Amino acid sequence: MKRYKRIIFYIAIVFTIIIVTGCEMKEVFGEEPVVPVSISPSPSIDKQFRVVDAGPDYGGSLILSASGNIDSLNPYFTKNRHVIYIASFIYESLFVNSAENDTEPWLVADWEHEGFLTWEFTLRENVTFHSGQEFTSYDVRHTLRVMENSESPFYYTDILKDIEEIEIISRMRFKIKLKQPDKSFISKLVFPILSQSTEFGNQDIISGTGPFCFESMDENTINLKKNEKWWYEGLPYLNSVIFKVMPENETIDAFQNNEIDIAFVKNIDFSKLQYRTNIDYQVYPDNQFNLLYVNPKSLFGIENRQEALFRYIAYRIHDMNLGQVQYFEQYGGSFIDADEFRDELIKSGLQWNDSRKVFTEYGRSLSTLSVLVPEQDMQKLHTANFLVNILEDIGIPAEIKTGTPQNVIRAIRNGNYDLSPVTQELRPWENLEDALKRMQDDLGYGKEHSYILPLYRNQQAILYKNYIRGEKKSSFWNPYYGFHAWYMPLFESGE
Repeated sequence: MKRYKRIIFYIAIVFTIIIVTGCEMKEVFGEEPVVPVSISPSPSIDKQFRVVDAGPDYGGSLILSASGNIDSLNPYFTKNRHVIYIASFIYESLFVNSAENDTEPWLVADWEHEGFLTWEFTLRENVTFHSGQEFTSYDVRHTLRVMENSESPFYYTDILKDIEEIEIISRMRFKIKLKQPDKSFISKLVFPILSQSTEFGNQDIISGTGPFCFESMDENTINLKKNEKWWYEGLPYLNSVIFKVMPENETIDAFQNNEIDIAFVKNIDFSKLQYRTNIDYQVYPDNQFNLLYVNPKSLFGIENRQEALFRYIAYRIHDMNLGQVQYFEQYGGSFIDADEFRDELIKSGLQWNDSRKVFTEYGRSLSTLSVLVPEQDMQKLHTANFLVNILEDIGIPAEIKTGTPQNVIRAIRNGNYDLSPVTQELRPWENLEDALKRMQDDLGYGKEHSYILPLYRNQQAILYKNYIRGEKKSSFWNPYYGFHAWYMPLFESGE
């Protein structure tokens, strides 16, 4: 793909205005006085307390939210992302996503490879499951076999299809031979490790090796307690973690009312967060990213035309960034205005009729381009309207066509469109190039990246009550990264 320097997308702004719930915006980021923090446990009204942070101290509970159907705490059965967040406190993996595109060893002490084809791993010593069983290479092999029968959307469950052989060298060492070299193999080893004594069909609570153990659960609450025998010496500091089950649209109110300690928000102007003195926050891209498909058999299927189109789109919206999105700036190049866009199209073989202000090809008027979107998808409808307007501005007729989501997918695969804005999910083990390749294969015609333009990713933020101390480095895959070392400051009575 020809590269251009910066993509800033107008639709993010319109989409933000449309979908953000007004009452939530007012309550969380409005101009009214900030709701004061009341730290639990609340002090008696006849005493004064002050927070003293002399460094990490033991004790306290963290209260978080969980939404949706808590179908199973087995991470390989659930379809609920919030359950995966809960599972991250109970289970551990060979490697962890410490940040997006950044993988670090966790239950692995050492590893090496030969040409990215044969990988040998040494496990960390003195790790036990909550049941007391020792963690060994056999648990890793068992977990891989469980994954083979799992349909989890959260882990690379096709991993066994890539593996030629698994060899147990000793209780703490094993070797994996792949069918073909894979430079990013360790980024796929971020799945929870289960005990070999666990049967695949067991949807009940499963023993992990993590810093917190399952204690109890009902329809409203999930209670985890500190793992006193965790392998990471001296941690965790917190005594317990409590998940309150509530509808997702109630979490902001719960956060404001000091019922939970952490909340997620998205599609707002994050610059307003800087005025909140009672919270800390981290802004990060979520797992959805937005692209523009170009039919390789359409008017803009010719490489120089589609490149010119992308550069023109960038020009038309390059001043519209409000900070709610992250743009794919790695696609380098330069912007072009309407006159430069016309010049590029003329160079590509189109003719410009100056009196009628339209383009023609071989002396005939151009056919009206179709911009295909799913019906009632407001984000994509606004994107399509934007595309139609900027094309008509330079003399190319275009119209919006809608259909059911299933029919739109079918039309894209059959090539019955010219342009189509789409949204996809970036998987934790993928980089952008991997995701684009997967999408191209899914389209069925296997063309190069020239025909897919990555536009932007929506951003979201995680809000923390400011009495939660410790490293906070959130990503869409691991928003609670570093929780094992979080602590709460002391309370001291005063006069």
